[in-house]
Amino acid sequence: MIPSDGARGVSEKRNSREVAEHAGIACSGAVLAGGESRRFGQDKAHAILAGKPLVSHVVETLQALFEDVLIVTNEPVSYEHFDVTVVSDIVRGAGSLGGLLTALVHAKAERCFVVACDMPFLNPTLIRRMLGRCQGFDVVVPDLKGELQPLHAIYSKRCIGHIQERIAEGEFRIFDFYPEVLTFHLEERVCREVDPENRSFANINTQEELTRARRWIEGLEQKNDDGSG
Repeated sequence: MIPSDGARGVSEKRNSREVAEHAGIACSGAVLAGGESRRFGQDKAHAILAGKPLVSHVVETLQALFEDVLIVTNEPVSYEHFDVTVVSDIVRGAGSLGGLLTALVHAKAERCFVVACDMPFLNPTLIRRMLGRCQGFDVVVPDLKGELQPLHAIYSKRCIGHIQERIAEGEFRIFDFYPEVLTFHLEERVCREVDPENRSFANINTQEELTRARRWIEGLEQKNDDGSG
């Protein structure tokens, strides 16, 4: 379980409402595609779901939300066909924290929504709601009853120095620097208002999880065909 009681963490305490627009909040979007996919058995970013690679689902959602979209990867040739900025890790061997650093350095906007490449069920309404909580904070992260979602979070460039310090110290857990910055915890009940099953946070780490994702999509398509969705 990921701890969520950072020294400067702030929780959602009021009723949330849909943010129709995020005027004044400049934000880029970044997909981290540098994982080794050991449990999956092959490069999961290019595994096919509903006729297209997992990473395509993620990129398309971000392109609909942000003008500036990046893919962070150590295999840039594999992503050249995407109409986005493709960059390689600034620091190798630092895992997702290194990918986050790279995203923030290359992002054109002051803030960046950072997500993993294997999360195909992103909810644009939830992401907009997170954008509506950015003002005055360096990190906006969903908090699912104490389990933080650092790869479905918004970060400001003010985090860069803190991340660099963690990497220099050999500490690569993303959430370890949260107590050092202004962090807003978006409560699970707020997430479930727009994403009742929390599918936004479902990532595909194994072939079994990919099969389950396909069944989810088949179920949604059947509901739509029946006129019940």
